[in-house]
Amino acid sequence: MNYLKTHLETHFPNYLKLLVEHADRALGQCFQFSMPWDMESTWVSHSFENTIDWDYQMADDPEWTFMLSRSGFVLHLAQAWVITQDSRYAEKAVWYIHDFLKQAPYSIEREKTTWRSLDASMRLMHWIDAMLLLKQEDSEQFLAGVRMHTDYLATQDSEFLLFSNWGIIGNAGLFKGSLLLHDTKRALLAQQRVAQSLSYQILSDGMQWEQSPLYHAEVLSALLSMIQTAKRYGWPLDSYITDKAKDMAAFMLGSMKPNRHHFLQSDSDDTDIRDVLTRASFLLEDLSLAVGCFAELEPYSSFFAGKEAIESFARRTTQEPGFCSFAAMASGNIYLRTGWTEQDSCCHFRCGQIGGGHGHADLLHVDIVAHGHDVLVDSGRYTYCEKEERKILKQQASHNTIVVDGKDATVYESTWTYAKRALCSNRMFSSKGNWNYAQANNLGYLMGAQHPVLIEREILQIDASLVLIHDTLITSSHHSFTWHFHFSDQGDIAKQTNAIHFSSPGIASTLYFEPGMEAVSNRTLYAPHYNDLTTKPSVQLQRHAEGSNSALFVLHSEPMDQPKSCTIVELPVHGARSNRLYSKQEARAWRIQKGSDEPIEVLLRYQETMELLCAGSLKTYGRACVHQGSRTEVFRF
Repeated sequence: MNYLKTHLETHFPNYLKLLVEHADRALGQCFQFSMPWDMESTWVSHSFENTIDWDYQMADDPEWTFMLSRSGFVLHLAQAWVITQDSRYAEKAVWYIHDFLKQAPYSIEREKTTWRSLDASMRLMHWIDAMLLLKQEDSEQFLAGVRMHTDYLATQDSEFLLFSNWGIIGNAGLFKGSLLLHDTKRALLAQQRVAQSLSYQILSDGMQWEQSPLYHAEVLSALLSMIQTAKRYGWPLDSYITDKAKDMAAFMLGSMKPNRHHFLQSDSDDTDIRDVLTRASFLLEDLSLAVGCFAELEPYSSFFAGKEAIESFARRTTQEPGFCSFAAMASGNIYLRTGWTEQDSCCHFRCGQIGGGHGHADLLHVDIVAHGHDVLVDSGRYTYCEKEERKILKQQASHNTIVVDGKDATVYESTWTYAKRALCSNRMFSSKGNWNYAQANNLGYLMGAQHPVLIEREILQIDASLVLIHDTLITSSHHSFTWHFHFSDQGDIAKQTNAIHFSSPGIASTLYFEPGMEAVSNRTLYAPHYNDLTTKPSVQLQRHAEGSNSALFVLHSEPMDQPKSCTIVELPVHGARSNRLYSKQEARAWRIQKGSDEPIEVLLRYQETMELLCAGSLKTYGRACVHQGSRTEVFRF
């Protein structure tokens, strides 16, 4: 296996170092869950001197117990043995399996600790992979343990599981264990359950309905495990499962940040997704995913694929996707993208339903990456415990969105539930060359309100450096409006006149806002990973208004070593036929000048007219129109 060690040392040295560190800790019965895809990670270690208490809970979070019971460390030990041939790793991996079966066999009482169906399935899949690598998969004691797991998982069938990531992940383990036992009846049962769950859970744009990129990736990984297992045993896997895996991988690619991580949406972490996309490209033989993959076969697959497959993958031809921006309308996620390099810009616009309990109150939230650097970010998740931090991070104010009269349109009730959920409507997307437009409405402040407000947000991405956020607030009453903007923890902000300047290594951004807003800057909670809480620079912009009004925000970002000035001037709007000057409640326009570039003119119309409207060089009937040089584009009529 020297080729494998060389492969990992050459192409994935950081992963190999982390893997061996985890395996070495496990040799001494010391546990820390900080591998990239540990769902509820922790950077605090805990050791058991002699007997392991498999039901042990660290501090106040049961997620530590669940992570322990998933036995990822058993696979790490087996992988370390493959790399080093040090028998201590192999012996300890087998010891952990035997000890768990002896000390924590299935019981109804343990279904809330070590035998939740999700964790039991993940444990089973880790054990099987480990024993295959150790070439001990025929051990009688091990096979008895596999049978214990498949007996239990076969009984786990409910409406909750049908519509939860738990159901798909749980049945992926049942499928893998059943084929190891040559139990074709249960393998077929697992396959049927997964196919049925996929028909409900995977939306037409390819996203798993719970609105969490993390759990989307976990479900896709479960499907890839089934595909790998089916290939190993020559099982005729239902093509519907394979097709859904392709759809999910395509969504993951379309939603990818320029740095190849997924966005910190809902209950997710800041995680590199190239390993999952690489595994998908390899198992599905899908070259269209190549731009989101590693150039070499990723570590997990490399342990099972063999030298020839590793070398063949490295020789494959690559291609860019046939699209750039991506409007996932079924889930309500629009991605405005300038290209596929790591130095490109991308704007993520949340305009859909919350999804399941993992969803956050993020309607009309915007993430912005400029020239490969995070500028506007989501606040993350931190914990699932019923704590103040959990409540804060799920509420609207932790997202780049709008709060009316200090009240949320989506009302937090508990860590997994909401007392009220805002609805979204009138979603639109249009792409004209390198100019992109998205729009959606928040109906949450109409629902049951004595003084209703309709919020309409429009996003215009002009190029890699310029994003316009325009909000129209339709009401007949007096209200206070608060706009929340959260900047990357990698930089800091400074207040200027009608502007917020953000600088971090590599990028300088300025958020311009209109006069009459009160700006308050502070540090707010930020959790890039579970159990990883820090702060980030944030600003709240507030104003009071009577009746309908609108607000424009211009985010101008340039690489730190390529600065450009930016000026914004509001233009009068008049009718081409009547020459009447239109009020700001009817239409607005602006001229934006970046350095020596040709000026950009934008016109937004709020009310229907019976004539063309003029502003600067623009003449249009469109509701959203952009002009630069000889080019004019209407995005919305």
